[in-house]
Amino acid sequence: MERSIYVKAREKMNKAKDKSNQQAQEAEEKDYLIPILKKLSLPLDQELQEEAAISVTNEALRSLKERLLTRAEIIQRRLEAERTRLENAHDNLSRRLDVTYGDKKGEDDYEKQVADANFRMEILTERASQHYKTSLEKFKKLDEELQKDPRLACLRSNKGAGQ
Repeated sequence: MERSIYVKAREKMNKAKDKSNQQAQEAEEKDYLIPILKKLSLPLDQELQEEAAISVTNEALRSLKERLLTRAEIIQRRLEAERTRLENAHDNLSRRLDVTYGDKKGEDDYEKQVADANFRMEILTERASQHYKTSLEKFKKLDEELQKDPRLACLRSNKGAGQ
């Protein structure tokens, strides 16, 4: 009985190893330009002509910009929703205080809502700030990858000739 437990543990460990090896291999095989090359109907594994290389570069940068802007818009919408919730809570408290002066429960609820909203807005503001910083890093990284990509070599040789 004990031996089968050990055998099962070894099998599970080997499966986990195989899975991590497979993930590492997939990461190596992942090519960020393949979707763009397919979209533009260009060859996947050979050096491109100057016009095609410019199109691929522009499409890669445009696509990244679109994804980053979409993420920034999502963060901004959530921040605006929190601000609206906070304003609504303030309006509700004002109405309650007009009707019943000194409503302690209403004030406590409002304070809790304000604290929760401020906490969420602080997190969203931090996310927006972090997103801005990482966006610049992602653009820089993509530009470096595009500069190194052998399929876009004609752009490097033309830059050197034009300077």
